[in-house]
Amino acid sequence: MASNEIVSEEAEEREFVTNPKNQYVAAGIVSGLASLSIGTVLGFSAILLPQLEQEGHILKKSEEASWIASLSNIGQLFGSLSMGAMAGAIGRKKPIMVFCLPLLVGWIIVGISEGNFLLLCLGRIFQGIGTMSSVTQVYLVEVADAQRRGMFGGSGALSVSAGITLVFIFGAILPNWRWVCIGCGIIPVLVFSLMPFLPETPNYLVMTGNREEAYKALSWLRGEQHDIEGEIKALEKSLSPPSDTPGDVNQKDSAFHQLKRPSAFKPFLLLIAIFILMQSTGTYAVIFYAVNVLQDLGIGNAYVASISIGVVRIIGTLFGTMLLKKFKRTVLMTGSAIAMAFALSALALTVYFKDDIESRPPRTILEEGLKFVLPVLPLFFIILYILFFGLGVGTVPWLLMGELCPVKVKGITSGCVACSAFGTIFILVKLFPTLTDVLGQHGTYFGFAIVCVIMAFFTQAFVPETSGKSMAELQNLFQDKKQEDGNPSERGVLNR
Repeated sequence: MASNEIVSEEAEEREFVTNPKNQYVAAGIVSGLASLSIGTVLGFSAILLPQLEQEGHILKKSEEASWIASLSNIGQLFGSLSMGAMAGAIGRKKPIMVFCLPLLVGWIIVGISEGNFLLLCLGRIFQGIGTMSSVTQVYLVEVADAQRRGMFGGSGALSVSAGITLVFIFGAILPNWRWVCIGCGIIPVLVFSLMPFLPETPNYLVMTGNREEAYKALSWLRGEQHDIEGEIKALEKSLSPPSDTPGDVNQKDSAFHQLKRPSAFKPFLLLIAIFILMQSTGTYAVIFYAVNVLQDLGIGNAYVASISIGVVRIIGTLFGTMLLKKFKRTVLMTGSAIAMAFALSALALTVYFKDDIESRPPRTILEEGLKFVLPVLPLFFIILYILFFGLGVGTVPWLLMGELCPVKVKGITSGCVACSAFGTIFILVKLFPTLTDVLGQHGTYFGFAIVCVIMAFFTQAFVPETSGKSMAELQNLFQDKKQEDGNPSERGVLNR
């Protein structure tokens, strides 16, 4: 009896230690390669379109150019929905592997198209289908512990930025866009080859009642000295249905029934609003047409200048990921949106007065000084705009998608949220040439600045703070109070 008490006391006094090494391995493969491939698709049109124009396949600002730029987002609409459904049915890991195939097919079709418009469109659609943004983000957040979840969630956006920069570099140093297709096509092959060595996420395994596999996955991700049993119990508790609803962890309720609960539809609708606002700030329109945008602003050597935009986006996202450890999510997103509005307003004013000042002799010393710096001011403000985007607006929403989507319907909800994001990008990228023709460049950038201000106010009014909360606590964040009145200690809140 005494020996049992001693063993019990030792167990209680045992100090649990987490070994994060394998978490970084998983993040390196999923974020470093799978998310990198997303960026290559997003940035590819920026170097493809001007080269197609030089080869005589399309005209600048033509309907064909806007379709080639935007059609990858149509593929992303279908890809995100089907990937979301698969993530709920077969897990988070397998869809990442499955969607490497259409991504590879897309690069092959574009590479052999020889500038044929229909083949280019078909290849861009396949590229879009193969992007894995929703499920990679869910995977990164679910394999991370609470201490590293912010960093891992932000790493996805960082890798997307790196992918955009990589394709810009390819465009500047490789002979033509066909070679770029070869370089980018290698990435999905690497992802498919390395993913079998990673575990399924513990959240999905617990949700499907596979406790033994969840234990093995956590042992690999956290180390043997981690409180694995405690984490599994916390996940089981957070995933168990409300007391007034019969069922078990294996999800007897349909996805539709789950989505009718406040704990599901509130974060779902909130995330859709966040992503629509994020994409409406215009950064992807600038990315998709980067070389043409810079040429229209009078920037010399636009291919090299586009690389600077990509590098700045990486720096901004890197700092944004680091700041997630020190600042609240809502503070970063609000501050980032306000700073973007400032940079866009300054860019719009510069563009508006640039032609007038350059077209006549300077009247004052101030105008003489302005005429000297005007050629570089547009690039400077675009760089600030992209930098501020990475500090919060471009990083936090993807992290929130992994955090706020309820685990039981995370596959379908994350897919729908990504679908709304890509739908917004498609509309914006397709209409961007028309907007600049109708409103002018200055009017278009002022419009984006207004959206940034709206996003800042929306964040402060409606977005809950998630930093420092465990995955189990996050699952209770939007619970209906009526369902939780019987257990005050677990009552969900929707306050800030």
